[in-house]
Amino acid sequence: MVADFILKYWKFLVAFGVILAIGALFIPNNIVSRIVEFTGFSILAVSAYVLGYKMATDEAEKYIKSEMEKLAKRDIRYKVASDRMIKNLKRKF
Repeated sequence: MVADFILKYWKFLVAFGVILAIGALFIPNNIVSRIVEFTGFSILAVSAYVLGYKMATDEAEKYIKSEMEKLAKRDIRYKVASDRMIKNLKRKF
């Protein structure tokens, strides 16, 4: 749910996080600037984590498909197993 939102609007979240992180340099109050800076870097970190997980999931899916297609040429059971693995991989995200 939250990951879908981040994947949909990741460009805006990254821009917002950078603005907060850099904008904190111009706030004269030390405590408020630290809070704004921390918030900006937190948004960047969460966005990077979700995007990295999505990219790793996509790469794993491609690898599983390619390896199982090689095996499926020999036996149909591998085709069914690859479909199940990919379905479970997508369900966890």
